Amino acid sequence: MQLTLIINSIVCVVGTIAGVLFAGASIISIANMTVPWSGGLIVAALLVPVMFVVSGIGAWLAGSPQVIYGLIALPWIYGVVFVICMLVSFKQ
Repeated sequence: MQLTLIINSIVCVVGTIAGVLFAGASIISIANMTVPWSGGLIVAALLVPVMFVVSGIGAWLAGSPQVIYGLIALPWIYGVVFVICMLVSFKQ
């Protein structure tokens, strides 16, 4: 379990940095959208790097393995849902 947490921490540090860049690019793209939920998408884009921070810190603080695995999966699930929302917004 210790190795899993260390690998997750490394991935979360890299993911947070990449998430900031991803959020910046997404915000530029969202600013050009005319969909009514673009404000929500901007907030969701800003939360991408936050999910990596929550995953990295939360996994170390969690007690049970189920919670740890859920926190490790959190930024990836959130990212997939965010990308799907962005794709739906592009079709509008």
